[in-house]
This record gives sequence, structure tokens and C-alpha cells, in this order.
Amino acid sequence: MISLKAKILILTTALVSALVAALSILLLNNLIESNLQNSLRLTEMAAQQTKELLLLRLEESWKAGASDRALWSNAIATDPRLAAFLKNSVAQAPALVEISIAGADDHILISSIHSDAGRILPRRPTLRELLALGPIDRLDRVFDRGPDYELRIPIGLLNEPGTIFTIQVLVSTVLIRDALQPGLRWIGLASLITLGVSLFLVTLLGGYVSHNLNLIAHDIDLIRQGQQPAILPTRGASPEFAAVQSKLSLLGAEVRDTARTAADFRARVANVLERLEEGILLFDATQRLVLSGGAAESLLGLSPDKLDLEATPLGPLVRSAIQDRRSLPERLVEWPGHIAHPHLLVTLDYFSDGRVLVHLRDPEARQQIESQMELLSRLDAINRLTGGVAHEIKNPLNSIAARIALLESIVGEESAEAEEEIRVIGEEVQRLDRVVRTFLEFTRPVELAHAELDIVNLAREVTGFIQADAERRKVEVRCSSNPDHIPVRGDADLLRQALMNLAVNAIEAMPEGGILSLALDQGPRDVRITVSDTGPGIPREQREKIFQLYYTTKTGGSGYGLAMVYRAVQLHGGRIEVDSEPGHGARFTIILPAFAN
Repeated sequence: MISLKAKILILTTALVSALVAALSILLLNNLIESNLQNSLRLTEMAAQQTKELLLLRLEESWKAGASDRALWSNAIATDPRLAAFLKNSVAQAPALVEISIAGADDHILISSIHSDAGRILPRRPTLRELLALGPIDRLDRVFDRGPDYELRIPIGLLNEPGTIFTIQVLVSTVLIRDALQPGLRWIGLASLITLGVSLFLVTLLGGYVSHNLNLIAHDIDLIRQGQQPAILPTRGASPEFAAVQSKLSLLGAEVRDTARTAADFRARVANVLERLEEGILLFDATQRLVLSGGAAESLLGLSPDKLDLEATPLGPLVRSAIQDRRSLPERLVEWPGHIAHPHLLVTLDYFSDGRVLVHLRDPEARQQIESQMELLSRLDAINRLTGGVAHEIKNPLNSIAARIALLESIVGEESAEAEEEIRVIGEEVQRLDRVVRTFLEFTRPVELAHAELDIVNLAREVTGFIQADAERRKVEVRCSSNPDHIPVRGDADLLRQALMNLAVNAIEAMPEGGILSLALDQGPRDVRITVSDTGPGIPREQREKIFQLYYTTKTGGSGYGLAMVYRAVQLHGGRIEVDSEPGHGARFTIILPAFAN
């Protein structure tokens, strides 16, 4: 297959060659026309000079007594000066081949070629006829070995009809062609140079176009692989290729986002399948095991290759599906001899070619998932209910606060005790209002801004934010990572706030100073961010409560920070673990799903 560069080179070469050929023909036609015009002027000049000299000789003969045409013809034929003039005129004009003077009977009396004297004056096409032809015909006549062209001047007497003498000047196309040789060489050389330069420029253009197209093809390959396409250099790049590159960059970003979404979806599906512990067995029409996968070995308690189908409860089911040519709905099958999975949920799908696909599931895992789904549904209902209740509480609180302010203005100045009680009630109302606002903020649905980010850079940003406060409290901040860059997919603001809350809590837990450590580690399936301190630690009875909203052990604490940390981690599909020993500090470990390329 011919490459694009070769096609561009071939087509452009053909086009340039055609243009050069057309221009060469045009230049050649102009050159020939110019030479013919010049030859016509020289011919007319030679013919006019010959006429003037002929008339002068005739006048001299008449004065010498020659009174008839015969004497005039004889005087013309024997005039050596006239013969010399004709020869000199032909020699001085490059395109003239012969000048002849003929009598009334068209016999040549005298000629620049002595041997032609006495012959009949030949009839030739005129030079003006050659000039009147079209460019192609004129080129053909000049470069063809055709006849000579003439210019005739008849000479007669005023009182007598007819022609006494005829002057004929012949122009040779061979001599015209010889005169064109320098111009032809110049046109040929100019055409070759033009064609060579054009081919060189076309080669450069083809290389430029193919180079940019190769870059675009490379970018498309990168997009197909899910990578960021390269950026074309703006300097020297045409706006068209720059526009294509910009579109490719946008397309690459969309493809990467789609691929990441698909990867996240596959990871979630794989996680669900792992939790479901579904096994797959594929049998052909002869009940021979063709394929197995998933958690089949774990559920069956033995390798599927060693499965004796007829000796298990699956045998009758597979045989029935093949014989009846139909699928079987899910059913609970007893699986004796397996302690972990004494019962299995079995579903059979029958295919038209006789194969049967057996799905194996753990009924307990399914019950657990259903229980979790039911729990989530209940929690969602409770969340909706408590959110509505909080709204209903907030409105009366605003009304109570307004009434208390009015009551304070009425009776506050009259009774000091009433003023103090009103103040206490007002503070409690404000505190309750803050609690309701915090609860509403916490229960409000959050839409994550998923994006690829480097969690190491995020952790370093957090350590930079808290560095000044840590130094003031004599806390040494350490940050380590393995490797140096760990990509995750999540909401940068939520994760930053979660790390910030953990770090601030750790600093506040060390009033006498200590060490705050942030350690990041990437595993094959997850990313671990550990925030540890050297403070007094967390008692065991408090560990189960620290993530509850409003629970706090600090004086003046809101009980809001760790609850927000827990929510942020849960929203990212992760979990948080706490490890602490009294007197030896506390360690919080955030575990997030690893980024899937």
C-alpha cells in the first residue's frame, strides 16, 4: 500500500510537472512568436531595401536608354552590385535563406543563390500566415521540417496593369529554430531548476505532513492505551494541527475518565463477586466439564477437575437441563462433606448448542449482603427522618430565640435574676441551634468530585499547613512515603480535610510536645495512610465512640472532626482503623482502594 507521504509526493510532482510544462510551452510560444515577429521585421526591411535598390537600377537603365521590359530585365539580371547586395542582405539576417527578383513570367532574374537564376519563382506560404496560426500549430510548423516561408513584393508601372518584377524573400524555419537554441536552453534549464526546487519543497511538505500525522497517530495510540497524548509544539505547528491536537487532548481526557470509571466499576463488580463467592462451571452436551472459574473450588471443597458430576447433587440437575433443553431457576442444594459451605445456591443456564452453565453461590454470603442492603436502606430512611426532624427543630428554635430576645428587652432591666435566666436559656438555644446546623451539614448528601490525584502531595500539603502550629506546640512533624508518588482517585478537598482533622487532633493530643508521623504505603490492592502520634493514647472504651457525631473528650470540642473523617473515608469506598495503647500514643490508618490504570 502506498503511504500518504508517497501519494502526496506523486500527486504534487505530477501537478508541479504539469504546471512547469504548461509554463514552458507558454514561454516557448512567446519566444517563437517574438522570433517570428523579429524575422518578419527583418524580412520586410530586406524586401524594402531590395525594392529601393531595384527601382534605383531601373531608373539608371531608363536614363541609359533602356525603354522596354526586356532591356530592364537584362539590366537587372546582369547587375553585379544588385547581386552582391542580395548576398550581403541574406548573410546579415540570420533567418533569411534567399532573396530573389523575378520577371513578369515568374522566372528568376537574379537571386542571392546564383544557381537559382532562370528557375520559376516557387510559391511558398507567407510568413504572416505562420504568425496567424495557433500556438500548437505554430510550434509544430517551426519544429517540423516543413517548407520555407516567403514575403512577396510585386512591382509594376503606374500606367500599366500587371506586375513587371516580383521580389521574394524566403525565411527558413530551420534557421529560426537555430536562432531559438539559446532561449530553448534557458527555458529548459529554468524548468529543471523550478521542477527540482518544487520537488524539494514538496518532499519537505510531505515530511512535515507525515510527521504531524505520525504524531497524531501516536497520540491516538496513547489515547487507546489510556495515556495522556503528547502536546505538539506550538512553535512551527500549523493552526490546523494544533486544533486537531487540542481535540485529541480533550478526547484523551474523556477516554481516560471513561476508562477510569469503567475500571472503578470493574473493581466494584469484582469486589461484589468476591463477596458473593460465585463459582462458574461450564459443561458440554456430554456433561463433560469444559470450563471452571470464580470461587468454584472454594465452594465445592475440591478442584473442579476432580469433580465426579454423577456422584454429586449437580448431576441430576445438569442432566435434566440437557434432556429438557431448558434453564433451571435458582435452588438450594445440600452439599454434604463441606463444613464451610454445607448448602449451595445453584442456577443453571442452558444454551442452544447443548452447553450448560452452572452458577454456584454461598447462601450465607447472599443473606449477609441482603442484610447489609436492608441495613443501608434502614439507615437511609433514618437519615431522611432525622434530617426532616432537624429541619422541624430548627424552625421553632429560631422562633424561641426571637421570643427570648423580646422577653429580655421587656423584663431584663427590671429583674437581675430574670435577666440571668434568660441569658442561660438564650445560650442553650444557641448551642442547640449549632448542634442542629452541624447535624444538617453532616447528613446533607455529598457529590464527590472524582479526579486522579497524588495522595503523597496531598499529605505534604497538609504537613505544610500545620507546620507552624506544630512548631509552636513543640511537635515534630514527619512525612514518609513508599513510593514517592501514589495515585488515587477521589475528591481532593474531602481527603485533604480528613487528613487535616486527623493531624490537628494528633497535635492537640500532645500538649507537652511529641512526634506526629504521616506514613503512606501502596499495596497491590489498597493505599494506606497512617497518622500516628506520641500522645497519651485512646482508652479502649472510647475507641468505639470516637467516630460518632458530637462525641468528644476534649474541653470545648465539637465532636464533629472525626465523624467527618469517617464519612469522607466511607464515601471513597475505604475504611479507617484505630490502634492505641494508653501512654503510647494513637495510630489512625485510612485504607483506600488502589488506583486502577
